Amino acid sequence: MQFELWQLFLVGVLYLGLLFLIATATDRGWIPKSLASHPLVYSLSIGVYATSWSFYGSVGFAEKEGFNFLTIYLGTTLAFLASPILLRPILKITETYRLASLADLFAFRYHSQLAGVVVTLLVLAGTLPYISLQIQAVTNTLQIMTNETEQHLIALMFCITVGLFSILFGTRQISLREKHRGLVVAIAFESLVKLVTLLCVGLFAVFGIFGGFGELNQYLDQHPEANAALFAPVQEGPWATLMLLSFAAAFLLPRQFHMIFVESIRHKNIETASWAFPLFLLLLNLSIPPILWAGQSLQLDIPADFFVLGITLESGSSVLPILTFMGGLSAASAMIIVTTLALASMCMNNFVLPASFPPKLSRGSNIYEWLLWGRRFVIMSIVGIGYIFYLVQTENPGLAELGLISFVAVAQCLPGIVGLLYWPRANRKGFISGLIVGATIWAFTLFVPLFERAGIIETPFFTIPEIAMSATDAALWSLLFNSLTFVIVSLLSHQTQEEKEVAEACSRESFLIPQGSVKATSIAEFEQQLATIIGQDIAHNE
Repeated sequence: MQFELWQLFLVGVLYLGLLFLIATATDRGWIPKSLASHPLVYSLSIGVYATSWSFYGSVGFAEKEGFNFLTIYLGTTLAFLASPILLRPILKITETYRLASLADLFAFRYHSQLAGVVVTLLVLAGTLPYISLQIQAVTNTLQIMTNETEQHLIALMFCITVGLFSILFGTRQISLREKHRGLVVAIAFESLVKLVTLLCVGLFAVFGIFGGFGELNQYLDQHPEANAALFAPVQEGPWATLMLLSFAAAFLLPRQFHMIFVESIRHKNIETASWAFPLFLLLLNLSIPPILWAGQSLQLDIPADFFVLGITLESGSSVLPILTFMGGLSAASAMIIVTTLALASMCMNNFVLPASFPPKLSRGSNIYEWLLWGRRFVIMSIVGIGYIFYLVQTENPGLAELGLISFVAVAQCLPGIVGLLYWPRANRKGFISGLIVGATIWAFTLFVPLFERAGIIETPFFTIPEIAMSATDAALWSLLFNSLTFVIVSLLSHQTQEEKEVAEACSRESFLIPQGSVKATSIAEFEQQLATIIGQDIAHNE
């Protein structure tokens, strides 16, 4: 079954328009506040974790790595089960000190603007493959459904559209710490669409392709290699490293940090998310094996990454393919929208404002208008760079391959998080040194080879054919040297008095260290205590 490109483009624009309508209705109070702030809505909004990699690429990852594909979700589940000693303390710190991004958190804890700059650069570079992944997934989806050959034009249309919607969703308010309740509800709705779509496709695979569970079991009995192929990689594969990467990605990816911490309304929501979000991931992955087996039984002439779409085109109906297209669009657009908003906040705080503040304003303009237009420009720039990154990937790497590269990048922040919560002796020199060492290993083993394979540059650095293995090897080596450098430099260098005070303030929120309280007998005394952490001017304003 084939579709016209204009038909799918219209469906996509209408769907994104519906999301914007949901966000607007929430912000204006048309949707009850009790529903918009419900813990389950918050939990579903964290489902932005499930991108095109989860929606499409999990099937391809399962074909190559068997049940190792589940490690990407098991590690995330562990992170949420560890909420009392991991997520909740970070949430308390970000809310108490009004921190708007991952870079702000590290800049605050290690009392260094340079720390924020280094984190922003690493996360920005590490996120580009992930944005490229979303563009590639949507472009390939449209190409499969329409037989359209102008891939680059399709990708450009998608980038412009989703970039404009990112601006509409995230730049209507001035404050970077302002809650976007409309965005949370819209992203939660997209998560629901992804879940319902995959469950429907999974049911179609079982009953529409095989004829029922009995026939599916009969197929597996006749093709024992199909079942064995899922178990064999688990015995040999790097499941522990993949779980570690997904553990870190669960809250360190910019979109995850934004939805979990920045958009959180009340502390109790994260308690619900600690079980509701893993349940969401479980339901999301129930359909993956049946879809893989259905695609193999049909011998589809497309990559396994797109079996989710391919089997629906065999249904003879336009409803299921359109629903699948909307599910894939939900996965890709949610990731790009939230990621660009989070990265825009990081770039504004660490690049734009330090370099150009105070701005030279024309008569009649104001600083708030300048900030809004600055954020809009940064958002479109990030989407544009992501599009350029997509263009240079001529070899069309697999969705999981690109995702793992981003996972390894953000995992470099994991030692810093441990130091932030549980090692007051950690200091800025150790953190920055470790991060630079880890990021350098990541760049030379994973990031640079992408451009090398595309023929853009030539380097003497090694590349390993299987990117999943190279990603896990790079993860182990980069995190090892990152952690060693972090610990050694921190032990050999001294903390400033300001660093010690901030370290104590952060450690006070951790599970292992008894809770303390700020004792002040007057406003002036409270301001003086606060100034030691956030500075005299900001303390006075607060």
